[in-house]
Amino acid sequence: MIRTDIRVIVTRPEPECSRWVSAMQAEGLSAVALSLIEIASIPFVLDAMQSYDAFVFVSRSAVEGFFKFVKKEALQAKRCLVSGLGTRAALIQHGLQDGLIDAPDSNSNQFDSEALWAVSGKRNWQGKRVLVVRGANNLGEQEGRPWLADQLIAAGATVDFVATYERRLPNLTDAQRVLLQAMPDKASTSANQDIWLFSSSQAIQHLTLLVPSKNWATSEALVTHPRIQIAAYGAGFGKVVAVRPVLADVMAALKRI
Repeated sequence: MIRTDIRVIVTRPEPECSRWVSAMQAEGLSAVALSLIEIASIPFVLDAMQSYDAFVFVSRSAVEGFFKFVKKEALQAKRCLVSGLGTRAALIQHGLQDGLIDAPDSNSNQFDSEALWAVSGKRNWQGKRVLVVRGANNLGEQEGRPWLADQLIAAGATVDFVATYERRLPNLTDAQRVLLQAMPDKASTSANQDIWLFSSSQAIQHLTLLVPSKNWATSEALVTHPRIQIAAYGAGFGKVVAVRPVLADVMAALKRI
């Protein structure tokens, strides 16, 4: 049963944020878009593109930023590694062959580097050159977990990195600022309940920067990875539930609340 007394605050980067809100609203849920990460493509130059045997794309944004400056033909017959279903879909939309993409199974319990390595770790990486395509922070410093790169290096590969997009603190609209400031510090006497949806620890970091004095002890959140759950508890959220990073699973969890 759809509860009409809850409102879901979706914090994903655009355009995914608005897409998820629309899907939730179509199911009868009250949802609002409050993207807490702004994505901006950044220019880059790569020498000897054809010398790479495989490419790791850490997100859909990495894919979109990459193909703004590189023609899809450059990846012809190249192995691509992705940890998320959305990233895999983005590669296919750009014309990459599905058979050349390593990704966790759609029924995987989680979509992260560990789940990806369970697939890609079976390949022979000795002597291979791999390029990790990832993001940077607002200082231009490349970001990302090194875990998968460490596994590739241990398996005999040479790994390089390039940033194709920047993750920034968002420039909120007046309406979004009002929404944030209206969040109660204590349990609300209203019948309505807000549920935050976080798909990134950085979104939580940005939230605490935007409203540093807010007390989240009575607030609830859904998160799409255990690491994000730790970050949410660290920010002071009173109740945090982890779900698979798939829209259908998130919807099902919201309907159970």
